[in-house]
Amino acid sequence: MPPLRLRLTRLARDARGASMIELGLFAPVLAVMVMGIGDVAMGYSRKLTLEQAAYRVLERVAVGSVQTDYTYLKAEAAAAAGVPESNVTVDNWLECDGVRQAQFDGICPDGQMISRYVQIAIAGSYRPVFSAGPLARRYNGADGNVPISVSTALRIQ
Repeated sequence: MPPLRLRLTRLARDARGASMIELGLFAPVLAVMVMGIGDVAMGYSRKLTLEQAAYRVLERVAVGSVQTDYTYLKAEAAAAAGVPESNVTVDNWLECDGVRQAQFDGICPDGQMISRYVQIAIAGSYRPVFSAGPLARRYNGADGNVPISVSTALRIQ
């Protein structure tokens, strides 16, 4: 049996297990990166869901006729986005030569360009799976959710 010093010298020169040690050191870093990318992707998917809901509602406005009351869109947008109705805002306004008017159903003086708009704003949130670390503390709200909001408008006349 070789002395302890000789065995330690051979072990120090042996490189057969180096790749396993490197993998063991790198695997946790890689796993955290993959989980973080997945978390960001799910948050972005939530944002796209809210945007799609807003666009669907405005598409319904585009194919219909001009009305004075668009509050019915609130329930449709909330259902499509999966949020409460209180998180949806519907705004409509009239512009005469680019100046916003007080009444949507008013008229513009002769010679001025008339524009009517409908805007949908939806507020939602996303709860990250991994809500720890400096990025989570920066972007998460007090309840641990990341706030997401979308807003889109359509000129209807």
